[in-house]
Amino acid sequence: MSDERIEKLAAKLLRENGFESMDQARAAARAMLEESDERTADPAAHDHEHEEKIRRTSGETASTGESGVSRRVFDGD
Repeated sequence: MSDERIEKLAAKLLRENGFESMDQARAAARAMLEESDERTADPAAHDHEHEEKIRRTSGETASTGESGVSRRVFDGD
């Protein structure tokens, strides 16, 4: 992982995500990039025949109302 990638992402995080210091933004950027690099290097993420590949059928997906997320509507009152 290059320092340039960390600095570029840290600057963006500092601008857009409200970090209080560049050190905080760098730490977050480093963690995000490490995780991203690990996923990229995982063969199961790219090789559809890999034994660790998670496969789901359409019947195994969440149906409407099963996500646990509720929608709230604000009418202004």
